[in-house]
Amino acid sequence: MASTKTAKLHKSFLDGPAPALKRSDVNWEKGGLPEYEGLWAVILDGIVTEEECDQLVAAAEATTDGKWERAMVNIGGGKQALYDDVRNCGRIIWDDQELVNKLWARCASAVPEINELVDWPDVTGNGPAKRKETWKLSRLNERMRFLKYGPDEYFKAHCDGTYETPDKSERSYFTLHLYLNEAGEQLKGGATTFHSYNMGREIRVVPKVGRVLLFQHRGLLHSGEDVDKGLKLTLRTDIMYTKATE
Repeated sequence: MASTKTAKLHKSFLDGPAPALKRSDVNWEKGGLPEYEGLWAVILDGIVTEEECDQLVAAAEATTDGKWERAMVNIGGGKQALYDDVRNCGRIIWDDQELVNKLWARCASAVPEINELVDWPDVTGNGPAKRKETWKLSRLNERMRFLKYGPDEYFKAHCDGTYETPDKSERSYFTLHLYLNEAGEQLKGGATTFHSYNMGREIRVVPKVGRVLLFQHRGLLHSGEDVDKGLKLTLRTDIMYTKATE
């Protein structure tokens, strides 16, 4: 369950634009995964400073008195189960709509093409495209999942699933990962890796502090690589959409 405790962040935390925004599109052809051509994945660097990342981690830990539960796997029907052969890491769940709104405000201008989804079956599925539906970006999901991977911890290859709100008024189509620390002397391994479906080829996105990785849920097989040394810290949430009315 998400904690109801209040994290100790200054009210101006994350106010203002990204400190050093730079967009890079994942190049499937150049990276050796041409079968993913046309699928959407973007890297935004310089979204959050290292100090802000440290503050986020400290605030998340304050909501649970420093305790990290074991992350579970969605098994459908709104249920989860612990399968550490698939997913092995720590997790803190923290709901804060105002905070994620500020995070998205730093990202939004760099990815205007996902504000409205029209005739984009690779993202929405064939049904919405055939029905000529328009889906408009509404917000980031308030549910932040902070993840902590230690040595030999991982998340095996999988595709992300769509989340629909209980009242069915919103659904997610994209994943957002914010890396809260980076690979280097203290952290070895832990890349987010996109895989070919035969697992023979891959593109690796290396953790970098303040980096955001955005990608569509549908069709992108990916994993959190084993951590070889140190700790990998990330924040994951979803981009939510509402269907436009006539």
